[in-house]
Amino acid sequence: MVNDKLWHTDLGELDITKPNLGRRDLPGLWELLLQDTRTPLSRRQLQCGGVCRQLGYVEWMHVYERQGKRIAAHEAKTAERRHASNESPEHKAYKERTVRVATEAGHRAEAEVRTQDGKVRSDVLIYGATAMPTSFEIQRSFETDGSIRRRNKASFDHGILAAWHTDDTQMFERNEVAWTRTDNNLPPRAIRDGAHLQVRGGYRYLDMEKCDERRARPCLTKRTGKCGKWHPVSTPRQISYDDFVRGVAAGDVVQAGVKEFRTTFHFWTTSQELDRYEDAEGLSVRPSGPSPRRAATGASLQDPTCRVRPRIEVRTGPVLDWRDRSHWSATNAPCRYCGAPTHLRDEAGRPADKTCAEAQLDN
Repeated sequence: MVNDKLWHTDLGELDITKPNLGRRDLPGLWELLLQDTRTPLSRRQLQCGGVCRQLGYVEWMHVYERQGKRIAAHEAKTAERRHASNESPEHKAYKERTVRVATEAGHRAEAEVRTQDGKVRSDVLIYGATAMPTSFEIQRSFETDGSIRRRNKASFDHGILAAWHTDDTQMFERNEVAWTRTDNNLPPRAIRDGAHLQVRGGYRYLDMEKCDERRARPCLTKRTGKCGKWHPVSTPRQISYDDFVRGVAAGDVVQAGVKEFRTTFHFWTTSQELDRYEDAEGLSVRPSGPSPRRAATGASLQDPTCRVRPRIEVRTGPVLDWRDRSHWSATNAPCRYCGAPTHLRDEAGRPADKTCAEAQLDN
């Protein structure tokens, strides 16, 4: 995405369409910026000075020339959507309504939020009562199921639970993620300000039925006959879009992945019903929490650094059995690393608690 307006953290606003970027007092400034190719973008001090800055986003830029034309481009491709005008009024109305409903329910909600590494952009990100923030993804245009799966996994890897919503019937009938659907062909004003917006699918009852002669469905274990165990059964349930958003933010409405034979069906249900199902099956079918790989805000703003581990002195002496505590004595001074009031030490003064940092760095 080409952008004419740049913002330099030291020099202020720059315009690539003007001679010398609009700074007559700094001749050769453009050539100097072109030569800076090895420094990380966050240290080149060039940011988007257009729509991104107007909306309060810090988006790093890089500059280059192509066929004699000056070009300034975003580091993150997801930031380009702010400059595009192809967002439908219906899509914008869904975002505005979602933010308003979540905010009125007492939760923090923001539109067009991306992670710091630029790999995940959320239509609406809600920080609710659950461990993971929820990203409401309004998908009105067609996108392949493989692309949806990749975006869904990328969100979870960044500690974000994605809630996918559409008004397209064909996309809703797919099963790659837990979809919800509302009516299509609704005018933007009805979506944004309508008194009642109904969820037509994706929110279901989740009951347990005993697999005996009274159950009409086939056995999920044996396929034929009856096994006498309890099996899940789900049926459609009605809910308004506003109640759905509030329920997800509060943790009362949760995602479920229920397996029938070799297929796992994804939908939304109440937390209480999913608890009963997990207790009966003895397993968990919901996202367990933020991924350990990244926090919800993404990578650090700081540039990567290489850190050298401190050298650990290897001590010589008799080999002691660490399980035998008869020759250990307690010190009186509290540990400056873990805060323990005492530490067991051997006759040479070495700490017994190897899990403490002092056991590795103690001199």
